[in-house]
Amino acid sequence: MQLTELLFQKVKDLPGEGQLSLKPGYVAVVSKAASLRAALTAPLCPAPDDPKRLTNGGGPTRVGVGLLSGDGSAYRLLREMGGTRQLLRYDANTKKFEEVSEDQLEIDSFLRVECGMPAPDAYTGFFVLEVNEMPSLRGKAAAAANEAYVDQPRVKALKDELEMTKKFEATQDRLFKVAQRLHDLKLLAEKLKVAEADLAAVQGELKRAPWSPEEIKELTTKASRAKEDLKKRDDALADIVKKRQKAAQAVPPPPEPVLSSPWFYGGLLSGIGADAAAFLLKRPPLALFGLVPLLAPLISVLRWIEGDEADKQAAAYAQELKERELKIKKDYEAEQASLKSALRAAKVDSPADLLGVFKERELVVKRREAALAKLQKLKVDPEVTRLSVEIPLLETEKAKLEEQVHQTGFSRALGEIELDLKHAMGISATKAGAAIPEAEVPSHLVSRGAELLNLSVDELWAQISPRLTAYLVALTDRRVVSGKPDDKGMLVLAAADGRSGSYMTLPPPLRDLVYVAVRLALLERVSGYKRLPIVIDDAFGVLEGPKRALIGKMLKGIGTQTQVIHRLPDPPPPGTADLVLQA
Repeated sequence: MQLTELLFQKVKDLPGEGQLSLKPGYVAVVSKAASLRAALTAPLCPAPDDPKRLTNGGGPTRVGVGLLSGDGSAYRLLREMGGTRQLLRYDANTKKFEEVSEDQLEIDSFLRVECGMPAPDAYTGFFVLEVNEMPSLRGKAAAAANEAYVDQPRVKALKDELEMTKKFEATQDRLFKVAQRLHDLKLLAEKLKVAEADLAAVQGELKRAPWSPEEIKELTTKASRAKEDLKKRDDALADIVKKRQKAAQAVPPPPEPVLSSPWFYGGLLSGIGADAAAFLLKRPPLALFGLVPLLAPLISVLRWIEGDEADKQAAAYAQELKERELKIKKDYEAEQASLKSALRAAKVDSPADLLGVFKERELVVKRREAALAKLQKLKVDPEVTRLSVEIPLLETEKAKLEEQVHQTGFSRALGEIELDLKHAMGISATKAGAAIPEAEVPSHLVSRGAELLNLSVDELWAQISPRLTAYLVALTDRRVVSGKPDDKGMLVLAAADGRSGSYMTLPPPLRDLVYVAVRLALLERVSGYKRLPIVIDDAFGVLEGPKRALIGKMLKGIGTQTQVIHRLPDPPPPGTADLVLQA
């Protein structure tokens, strides 16, 4: 943010009405008017004692500043003592300033969001250097300060704002709790829905299986012993083959036919001849000898009968082996039919693969048990029974609360409003600041700078140490060459000869110079990030002329990073400031 102009009307110690055009860099304003600092900061950071400092009693007192926001847009911020502020924006088409808002909350929000302004106390406590800034003068000017001015209209407005903000924050707290509760219930409802879907999916997967648990148990048994059953069948068939081969080797040769046997006919004819001779010779005993040749056809017939019986037995044994072989095959096929059917249904090629399918199904069963246990555990939760009733009620309440928050818009922090209320009621923050022990002032400034940079105090000390050393060496003529915090955060300084001591052990003139070095090192670091105007109200008047001239050069260096507006009672040395104004 950059200030482009200062507008004033009937301000104490200043001409009746005027305008100062400001530029970037180091701007020196030569003026003996102590009200100049208040005129610059009153529109940006209203304070309860501004009317006392600015009003000259000759009519309505008005002050205003022109400023450039973060995006380069031109604005004017006007304030009338005893009244409110007014924010105007420059219209490039009409070349005029048009009103944006008179609402103090919107103006404060604009300064925070568009211009990067911190809280009023943070800005005035860090970027504004008062006339009593030096440690040797600290408390003197504050003791002589005018008594607080109580701005009754602003006090009422701030009290109303405080009450509204408390209600608004209560609404936001309730909205947060409702939203959190609704979120938790919806998460529980989603968990219940997911658990039910998981159980349904697993049950559906189990229903698609074509076997019952009993069938799976039986098929598992058959698949487990499939190789053993196949081996038994093959062994039985091999045994039958061996028996068939052995039977084939033991089959006797086919019997000689009786009718073609010479023994049959020879013996028969010899017996008949002997009987005929006995008849013709009428010798019966001779007929007995005729019976002997008949033994030959008898033996031939008996041998044929024996061979025929052997053939019949061999044929019967072969038939028995064949029937046994068919029975073994049929029994095996019948036993393996259900297993083959299961293989086809599972679309696998082997019993081992089918066992894998059954193992996967066992996993599915376990998943179903786990899903069922998870669902039952969720249903035991008493919150589940309230889901269907409580979620619609919470959604309705959330919509109403969101509407209330939307209608309210935005609000400032309670602490900020309470601080402004203390200011308006005459409880000045500078009084609290005066309570800080002198020894803690440097560490307090470092803490404020760290807050503005969002850093830790140790990180900021590490970053400013090189520049602090340079400022100390230049301002103290090498009487102090370095400074760092001790274990308690207090500033400890070192001389060129190695001696060291605390900040409070320095004589007042040297302590003033060390304080200036710390102040400038912090301003240089923070202004490089925040880039907010630095306002100095003749803070270095107690120092000698050469030191004031040196500080002016240092401020010009800081002016390369941000705007520095310095009120001086006398003109600075030529070439020091980028712009010199008279007021």
